Amino acid sequence: MQTFEITLQYRLVRLGDTEPLGRPITYVDYMSGAFTDCANEESIWLISMNPKHRPMGRTLLRTGPLAAAMTLSRDLFRVALFAEANAIAVVRGQPDENVAMTKHDETTLRRFRETAGCLNIEFVDYLIISTCDDRRWPLFYSWHAAGRPH
Repeated sequence: MQTFEITLQYRLVRLGDTEPLGRPITYVDYMSGAFTDCANEESIWLISMNPKHRPMGRTLLRTGPLAAAMTLSRDLFRVALFAEANAIAVVRGQPDENVAMTKHDETTLRRFRETAGCLNIEFVDYLIISTCDDRRWPLFYSWHAAGRPH
């Protein structure tokens, strides 16, 4: 039988005060550099924020096919609760240029929003960002900006 040790490791990704994340492009900017090690596969990330939507951290939750659909609410909110987040945004890194919502995204989004409501955590946005390569004009989709029902 194997025994594993779980460790928590923080890595500084920005210096200085962090501006609140408001518009979708600010989330995209905040995620710059995050996809370096997983640009060729789908990934799901959590951005934990304080009540004023200032980011406290970003966490890679899972990589691989159907990363969002395979991520359980308990895995996502374990991280959010540990970070004492008052608000969250979920980001799915897409390894191609297709940033449209899928039926898996819709199901996952509904699950995450319901759980956030039960835990009194504000669910701010669900974004899909193309990780193809660094573009001057990044490709992304924002559920909030698309005017989806709350």
